[in-house]
Amino acid sequence: MKPIRLISGVLTVGFWTLLSRIFGFVRDILIAAWLGTGPVAEAFLVAFSLPNMFRRFFAEGAFNMAFVPMFSKKLEADDGAQSFARDAFSGLAAILVVLTIVATIFMPWLVLAMASGFAGDERFDIAVTLGRIVFVYILF
Repeated sequence: MKPIRLISGVLTVGFWTLLSRIFGFVRDILIAAWLGTGPVAEAFLVAFSLPNMFRRFFAEGAFNMAFVPMFSKKLEADDGAQSFARDAFSGLAAILVVLTIVATIFMPWLVLAMASGFAGDERFDIAVTLGRIVFVYILF
């Protein structure tokens, strides 16, 4: 790999990572401004952390680590990289749809696992409802 391509790649990834962190910080500021620090905010943060955890695993974790090297090899070898990507993303989408359906059904147990202190509290019902709403975020 040429040094200029490497530097360009590092700068590109660094820029988008920095931009993502800034937007995340702005998101947190807006959540605090609109929801405050009460039970609704706590329930939202728990509900939002569930799809975020799965997104990290699928988009930034195992899938990414497996997909990128294989796609790069196929791209360099001119060996059907586009069809490989299409098949990989179709498979990932199917898995995520099934995961979303299962998580929506079992949301009370997921909330209980993430925030056992919410049991028997108004926050529990709010977190379950919000979790069912925001879990679809994993598909985007």
